[in-house]
Parts: sequence; structure tokens; C-alpha cells
Amino acid sequence: MEQQTVRKTFKYKRKATPEQERSEAWRMRGVSVTYYQQQAELPDFKEALPEYTEVNAQVLQDVVQRVDRAFQAFFQRIREGQTPGYPRFHGRDRYNSFTYPQVGEHGGARLDNSFLVLSKIGRIAVRWSRPMEGTPKTVTISKEADG
Repeated sequence: MEQQTVRKTFKYKRKATPEQERSEAWRMRGVSVTYYQQQAELPDFKEALPEYTEVNAQVLQDVVQRVDRAFQAFFQRIREGQTPGYPRFHGRDRYNSFTYPQVGEHGGARLDNSFLVLSKIGRIAVRWSRPMEGTPKTVTISKEADG
């Protein structure tokens, strides 16, 4: 007699990203997930998606802050009775800029002679077209049409 084997298939749902959780919380219960709740989830997010460990933590926090600002503007438009325009998801290829919110010894960006040194990226030569005035507080790297 031939022995039969049983195959079982297990189906699991993946965990929602912070953006998806925020969207679902608002859609299902009419509440918004706060910036601080999302920021607290970043370590778990980096653990689940190891490629994000290559991104400076402050840069990720800034992305969460951008999402928070987009939703705050969305809710403000609802309160004012305007056409709200729900915030769109921006995948990693749709970002034209990223920000290091701190510059200096403890920040993710610092100046070293004529180079800009970015955490997890390295030294970048910059064409200083004019002298820098004052002390930089943040650094935003942007991709523009002219380079």
C-alpha cells in the first residue's frame, strides 16, 4: 500500500508598514497614528527590513516626519472643508531628497575641509559656489534636473 503524504499550506499576512498602519487607523477608526508612535516603531521596522539599516536613523526619522506633515495638512484641509487630497505613498524611487536633521559631531552630517561627510554614505566633494555663512544646522541632499 502506498503511503500518502499531506501537504499543508500556511498563509500569513505581512505586518503593515508605518504608513499603512496610519492609513488603516484613520480609515477604520477615524484616528491618526502620531509621529512619536511611528518613530518608536522604526527599530522594529529596521529589524524586519535589513536594507534600512544602511540608512542613517536620523534620515528615517525625517521621512516619518514628512509623512506626519502630509497627514497633518490632509486633516487641516478636511477641517477647513476643502477637497482634502489623501497623501500618496512615495516609494524609495520617488524621493528626490533626503535630510540629515543634525550637523556636527553627533549628527549624521559634518564638514571636513572642503568635503561633506554623510553617515552611512561617506565623503562627498562639494562645489562651494559661495562661502558658507554661519553654522549649518541641517543638510538636505536633493536630486535636481541639472544635477
